[in-house]
Amino acid sequence: MQAACRRLYDVPIVATNSEPDDLSPTTEEESALLDATLRLSETQLLAQIADETSLDGRTMGLLAFNGALLAADIAAKEVLGRWWWSVLPFLAFSTALCLRSAFAKNTDLGPPALNFYASYGGNPAVMARKQLLADLDESFGENATRVAAKIADLRRALGILTCGLALPVV
Repeated sequence: MQAACRRLYDVPIVATNSEPDDLSPTTEEESALLDATLRLSETQLLAQIADETSLDGRTMGLLAFNGALLAADIAAKEVLGRWWWSVLPFLAFSTALCLRSAFAKNTDLGPPALNFYASYGGNPAVMARKQLLADLDESFGENATRVAAKIADLRRALGILTCGLALPVV
């Protein structure tokens, strides 16, 4: 047993330069990096879609609240007196912002799969994945702009509604 261990330790370690002089990635490294980047891009797009869905749900909730508040305001106009209508312009602006957000352009999910395959199916896989990454990045950018506008609309709608509800108290 000691002889076997000695033989393992007696083997000289030869220093080899396993790294190429050129630091550019190999085809395998580039392919692995593209795969990882595509998975990250897909994850980011899915998270963005989930955020937008949540935002749309909150917008619809505020829209429903505006409808209920309108009904309550009309029902209580005798109690509220001659200023019962004072909240209506605030409700109208808040509702308009919610509707603008609700009818905004649909989510950009990237290129349709079959069209992408028809366009890039005959090309090298690395080139096709680079193009897919560029397409998904463009989709993410367009979605980010739209989501930011929806967030701004929802915040404005809440602010306007809050001002309108505080008005009769003052």
